[in-house]
Amino acid sequence: MAVGLALGLASPALSATQLDTFDFWTAWSDEVSGERICYVASQPQTTEPGSLNHGSTNRVIVTIRPSNRNEVAVTSGFPLHETNANGAMTVDGQRYPLVTDGQAGWLASAEDEPGFVGSMRAGSTLVVQLTSRAGNETRHTYSLRGVTAALDRAAQDCPA
Repeated sequence: MAVGLALGLASPALSATQLDTFDFWTAWSDEVSGERICYVASQPQTTEPGSLNHGSTNRVIVTIRPSNRNEVAVTSGFPLHETNANGAMTVDGQRYPLVTDGQAGWLASAEDEPGFVGSMRAGSTLVVQLTSRAGNETRHTYSLRGVTAALDRAAQDCPA
């Protein structure tokens, strides 16, 4: 389900309701299988190397649901390397490894999710590093300006 959900959130579903946008981050709410979920998402401000087509579905997404308040996912606009995606997300120098599947990735350890989201709230820059199926190493940089307000707004619509 996580793969389908993350890929479905790459561009918000038609039924999703945009709650508000705060600088670079937007809060959304939706109903999935009768469960109310909220999420915040952003697109990268820069993509490297500039000579590659990175696609248009690159996102970092934090999903808030009753069973998991901080599910962190990344979607890419290109297929990831099947055996060596070298996935990682870094917030202000703190590196978190990713597991990947297809065009999506998640923090390798679910236990890291609350701390990662806390780092996002306190940080200024998030960097996603991935290796494409073609072997290209990529780097997507996101501003964290607005993420705290977006997370707070999503939590209001999806209380614990």
